[in-house]
Amino acid sequence: MTKRCKECGKEFVPKEHYHTICSECNKNKKRYSGGGGKRQLSLPQNYLKAGYFDEKGCLRESIYKDEAKVVAEILASHGMTPTSFRAFYNKAKAIEYHYNTSKDFDSIKHKLFAFERDVVYQVSRECVPDEFRKFIVKNAELAQKGPKEFKGFIEHFLSVLAYFKDYSKK
Repeated sequence: MTKRCKECGKEFVPKEHYHTICSECNKNKKRYSGGGGKRQLSLPQNYLKAGYFDEKGCLRESIYKDEAKVVAEILASHGMTPTSFRAFYNKAKAIEYHYNTSKDFDSIKHKLFAFERDVVYQVSRECVPDEFRKFIVKNAELAQKGPKEFKGFIEHFLSVLAYFKDYSKK
């Protein structure tokens, strides 16, 4: 049995009798609405403007809490999956492991560049949202400054991951 798509008007064979739009229109709806009709948010203009550290040189509380929650909510609103997020976190941890074993920061810089490249590629394949690219580009830019900043990146990434699971369920 064929139906006419309510969105584009093309005929299609529905997978279920109650489907009213074709799979292509359904994909487009998900892509542009962030999944199940969630409100899409964007990274704030001033995101990480202060970097990872306070005036005393300690990691700022907000990279663990407020900013991490904001990023988690934004990525969830764009339909990022926990699996994709964790895969990139695991890549970041692999870079950290390499640094911890070598203690040579210059030897991992190229891995940070490649990490950023891998995210861009996954965005082009529509596997992860563009907001994730913006998140990684900003963090990689800071992380490449030195070992201390790299540690800040890993800590912030872990904090976002911790809050992400909650937001991705909503």
